[in-house]
Amino acid sequence: MILWHMLSKDAEYIWARPALLARKFRSVELRAGLPTSHAWRGTAFDYNIPAKRAEERSRVEKAEAASAAATSRWRTRPERPTTVEKAAE
Repeated sequence: MILWHMLSKDAEYIWARPALLARKFRSVELRAGLPTSHAWRGTAFDYNIPAKRAEERSRVEKAEAASAAATSRWRTRPERPTTVEKAAE
């Protein structure tokens, strides 16, 4: 369901951890052959800061807990009968 909303609305995943995502993208860029940039701290460097990682993790965990609380109250629909029974004449 989340993927459908993201694709249909062209939206970002709201619980993404920016520093972790930047690190993953940079890892892919390096494997693809892009040049390394020594002595330059890009957006992926934030993942190396424990306080930043903990803050992002905390924010995501709170958002997931809020989502779980919201969806825990959902009820499933009763199944509809698959055949229409004719009324007795």
